[in-house]
Amino acid sequence: MPKSTVPSEQSVTSPYQPGEWARDVAEEMPGSREFGELVETFRELQSALCAAAPSVELMAQLNREFRDATERLTEFRVPELERYPRRPDLTGRGHPVLIPYIVQELRDRDMVAVVEFTDSQLGGNGAVHGGTIPLLFDDLLGIFVSIKGQPGSRTAFLKVNYRKITPIHRKLRVEASIDRIDGRKTWITGRLLDGDELLAEAEALFLRLLPGQP
Repeated sequence: MPKSTVPSEQSVTSPYQPGEWARDVAEEMPGSREFGELVETFRELQSALCAAAPSVELMAQLNREFRDATERLTEFRVPELERYPRRPDLTGRGHPVLIPYIVQELRDRDMVAVVEFTDSQLGGNGAVHGGTIPLLFDDLLGIFVSIKGQPGSRTAFLKVNYRKITPIHRKLRVEASIDRIDGRKTWITGRLLDGDELLAEAEALFLRLLPGQP
């Protein structure tokens, strides 16, 4: 794997943007850009909410506004395959719960990405909630397997070892490596680093689905 440092904007000559994961997406779905901006605003809202202690009056006001927005969105509910939060060309696949990351290096058997956790992932004392780290690994490793390993695979096994506290509001490096492919099985490992310090590591097995399997 490459040296464990987070590339700066100057050192990265051609960082992979979210859309470059989606080679099979021929054309951008109408509204994708606007939906991506909406999801980013939602993430900022969620982070601000987690870090705030608003007045009772503001809470009541925002509750009404959020309820109104929820009802308006519910009017546009569509079947799963028609929803925006499935698209690999949007950060975090356009899903407000997933952890967004930017791919910096992408090769056939390894990749590097940069991620930054916010107040919405805070567990306590400036540390990322432990439950969000497996979420990051599961999503990133799974997408990497689907693109460079075996498309249509699901997580069969995921083990995460926590080595050090993971901080919020800091650009961190994520590395992934496809170690072995055997039939329908793909073994892959991942690492989360702050500079040269290993924060967490993951071992995973993904299994390619048979025709007709959900």
